[in-house]
Amino acid sequence: MGHFDKSICDCCVCPMKCVLMQLMEQQITVDFLRTTFGQINIPFTIDRIEDFIVFTDQGNIAICQIVALGLNMEADIKLKPIRKNIVGECACCEDPMTNLLNSMKEQQISIPSSTITEATIAGVGEGIVLLKDLITNTGVEFDSGVASTCALDIVAPPIKK
Repeated sequence: MGHFDKSICDCCVCPMKCVLMQLMEQQITVDFLRTTFGQINIPFTIDRIEDFIVFTDQGNIAICQIVALGLNMEADIKLKPIRKNIVGECACCEDPMTNLLNSMKEQQISIPSSTITEATIAGVGEGIVLLKDLITNTGVEFDSGVASTCALDIVAPPIKK
């Protein structure tokens, strides 16, 4: 894990890369937000990771484009600790959402701007929130998941049924 002068690489991309490296050879689904085609869910298996690119059996993905991952397993993912006294892009984008989610551990939320319609916050680290019992707007359910706190623009109460 490198140091990138407190840039988006430091607070968003590096934490996601750490998570992805722990999921090598696992079947996962990725949720893209930053794409010209809108949100796309693609199941894939990670072959290797180099230069912030994930090489998979379905194609190669820039880590900076990954918003969330769905996992069909209970994942024991180790997170980078939440840092204090951050400056730059991390201070205004990632830190406030990370701190908010950290104060909401074990609560159910929905993320309307993503495909995640409901989940429970299992843990929070630098730039990453661990989720459990995910339900997506496509009807797909996952045992657990990971989302980049930099990319989450709305965190809401669960959708009432």
